Amino acid sequence: MEIKSIPEIIKEMDSLSKEEKYDEALQFGKENVNLNKEYVEGEYVFKNLLEELLFQITINKEIKRKYPLMLDYSTLYSNYGNVLLHFNDYENALKSFKLSYDYNPVNVKAIFGLCEIHKQNNDWTECYNLTIQSFKYAYSLEDLSKSFENLSFYYINEYKESNDDENLKLAIYLNKLSEYYNENNANHLDSLDENLLNEYDDSIEDIKEYLKSKGLPYGPSVEVITICKNLGFQLDEDKKVVPALFYFNIAYDLTKDPAIKDVIDDLNTKVERRLNE
Repeated sequence: MEIKSIPEIIKEMDSLSKEEKYDEALQFGKENVNLNKEYVEGEYVFKNLLEELLFQITINKEIKRKYPLMLDYSTLYSNYGNVLLHFNDYENALKSFKLSYDYNPVNVKAIFGLCEIHKQNNDWTECYNLTIQSFKYAYSLEDLSKSFENLSFYYINEYKESNDDENLKLAIYLNKLSEYYNENNANHLDSLDENLLNEYDDSIEDIKEYLKSKGLPYGPSVEVITICKNLGFQLDEDKKVVPALFYFNIAYDLTKDPAIKDVIDDLNTKVERRLNE
């Protein structure tokens, strides 16, 4: 049997999952992913400097060994965990997501996977804690939207348990923010009475202010935005314009800040000028 590299395994499993060939993805995973891998405390792998800096700021653990991205165990195991989830194999999915999380505790895909398993086990407290954690590390609109969706699920469950309208209000507000950050995200509250939903038809800014007053997440992580801007400016100073654009674009996607857009336009002009020289 041909031995595949980790990037090849990740690419193949991702391709099969996107094509919804889950039976093939499961078989491929069983043949190529070792769920009994021994994780050694202090070993980590990060996709980029943003993730590494988020780890250093928010998680007080020593990095004893940092793997190169070619050995991206975290993505490998979070991807396989999602395939196992599709087949309701929660026991092995939990193993896979735990390995993914161990190798990269700021990988929101691992956090989302663990949250899903706790949701299935009706462990809503742990699901809440993981969801709050995910907001610190979400640096794409898709992931930020997923964090709001998961928190909305938590509060709709609280509403069903307590029949407290405050929990319903929070669930609706959080769902609206989930859709705001990713318009392709399906409304998971569409089964509720439309008149009930219309009672909470407030503006996005009003929703954010209300969530802020409750001590709940209401937008992207300040740490993520700050790190992206700082990295962008530093890389620009070092004449590394393309990497600088990568981080500035993350910050702009999350904030739509016109000042960041001006910086991006200036950097794109630099790139075009160099290409024409």
